[in-house]
Amino acid sequence: MKIKKAVITAAGYGTRFFPLTKTIQKEMLPILDRPIIDYVVNDCLMAGVEEIIFIVKENDTQLQHFYSESLQVKAYLERMGKMDKYPELEKLHQKAKFTFVTQKSTEAYGTSIPLKLVKDNVKDEDAFIMFMGDDYIYNPDGSSETVKMIKHFEDSGAQALGTFIKRPKELLHKYGVARVRNENNFQFLIDIIEKPNEGEAPSDLVNISKYIFTPDIYDSLDAQIINPIQNEWLITDTLTIFAEDHDVVVFPTQGEYLDGGYLEGWLKANLLLASTDTQLLNNLKEYINSL
Repeated sequence: MKIKKAVITAAGYGTRFFPLTKTIQKEMLPILDRPIIDYVVNDCLMAGVEEIIFIVKENDTQLQHFYSESLQVKAYLERMGKMDKYPELEKLHQKAKFTFVTQKSTEAYGTSIPLKLVKDNVKDEDAFIMFMGDDYIYNPDGSSETVKMIKHFEDSGAQALGTFIKRPKELLHKYGVARVRNENNFQFLIDIIEKPNEGEAPSDLVNISKYIFTPDIYDSLDAQIINPIQNEWLITDTLTIFAEDHDVVVFPTQGEYLDGGYLEGWLKANLLLASTDTQLLNNLKEYINSL
């Protein structure tokens, strides 16, 4: 099976970063010298993905600009004798096919809406990936989390995959937690319990919204109703419906989950990536210790 397409959602308002995200997409916030979404893109490309499908807001062109050639910047570098910097920029628009799908403000709201919007783009694929654009799984050895997900998916023979991470039991009431069954050395999803009461979580596996789907998922999406508690169309509901008569394998990530969707998580992501540069790390330690 060849997975050629990845859907990356980037249409949120990033309210936890207001007022900054009034004009800058949260997915474009930097982790060192690159936006966090570019780490997600590169992880997909390491797995052989050929097309990245971005879900973006109306009138939001930041991603289009970032992943397209800028003749103005090229001319500036030529004029200033700095063309040695251009190859790194040139890679951005050459490394994949980029498609942009707009999520209109008039659309219904919820995490399953992007899945609905890309149906025509992925309906003929064997399978496709779906990620969020503001979080990332970091592996210290430089390996691709997407590669690991695809291998787990193929080895299991499942029709979908969800990525989960272990969390301490005292925190489980804050998250969507997997109820699983064990079979042939794999864990398969039964359902996801949203924010279970303390002490009632069915496992310690927390959903982090990284999926592999086959087009069969659209039958479950069509059968779905709006979540009566949150009044939104939730992709966890789609997945739970799908799991009723399909195998959804659980992938328990061993990597470091970097969540750039809130201030503390974004700062931690920067510090972790900075720690891979010895000189930068030493400079930061010296400064932090001086505060």
